[in-house]
Amino acid sequence: MPRSEFQLIQSYFSDPEQVSRPDLILGIGDDCAIVAPREQANLAFSIDTLISGVHFPHDTPPDAVAYKSLAVNLSDLAAMGAEPAWFTLSLTLPEVNHNMPREAWLEKFSQALFSLAREHNMQLIGGDTTRGPLSITIQVSGYLSKNSGMKRGGAKVNDLIVVSGALGAAAMGLDIALQQNEAQYACLCEQEKQQALDALNYPKARVAEGLSLQNIAHSAVDLSDGLISDLGHILKASNVGAELALEKLPLAASLACLDKQSAWEKALSGGDDYELCFTLAEEDWPEVNKKHPNFVVIGIITAQKGLRLLAADGQGSAGQEYKIHTRGYDHFG
Repeated sequence: MPRSEFQLIQSYFSDPEQVSRPDLILGIGDDCAIVAPREQANLAFSIDTLISGVHFPHDTPPDAVAYKSLAVNLSDLAAMGAEPAWFTLSLTLPEVNHNMPREAWLEKFSQALFSLAREHNMQLIGGDTTRGPLSITIQVSGYLSKNSGMKRGGAKVNDLIVVSGALGAAAMGLDIALQQNEAQYACLCEQEKQQALDALNYPKARVAEGLSLQNIAHSAVDLSDGLISDLGHILKASNVGAELALEKLPLAASLACLDKQSAWEKALSGGDDYELCFTLAEEDWPEVNKKHPNFVVIGIITAQKGLRLLAADGQGSAGQEYKIHTRGYDHFG
């Protein structure tokens, strides 16, 4: 069985079936990778670290760890409207991970990693492996057309606020994985529980959707830490405020056991959804909605600073302000 760092790399991260991009000059096996970017294009970069016990439960299967580690980075490219190209991997491994030998764990991890990379035409071009508590750092890069890129600071007063899909499933999946707050998912069948777990472990990066929003969306962010927290980044960067209509939130089916207020809280602050939240002019909405019927308008950008959460008052008016008790995930909060 391979034991040295070089042998591990050769055995598990030199997949002959992985994507082979024509813009790569020198990849795995040297001190640096060398790429030849397209002319008249900008490059977008993002990096994320996922740590066992912090970003995923300790007993998460290796294929799910690999998938999520790459998917969350792809989600950052999606929020910028970038086309994925290359990635690097820094992997810190224990000798044994939950009674699974290191080599067995690596085989499942690498298979899932390369499968998702092939789906997005991405090539692994370098990285590092070391021994220690399980930690995965991936840096991704991708292409942007000149003068494009959906920044957080572009929201305009009267823009519509849109999300690309249902919210709250991953947060419920985490409760199920940790066997906590059981009353919140007691009414779900096993299939529904598995769907929530899949939302947590296998988030879908909205890369195609992000590419389609270039030159249309004024601002965008991916929902990693919760809608309240991540929309707040747009509001701060754009120096604007917002109103959200809580009844318009697209709630995941796995929130079915919850009362309305609890479901809102899960959707607003649960995190790990990795849907896109973006703003655009009202006149551009019909065209976008035609291409993406699952997108949902949930609010509007306002000149008044701050975020107001509006709930129906029982008489058809969404004018009653609602106070949320949690604000989203913060590593240092």
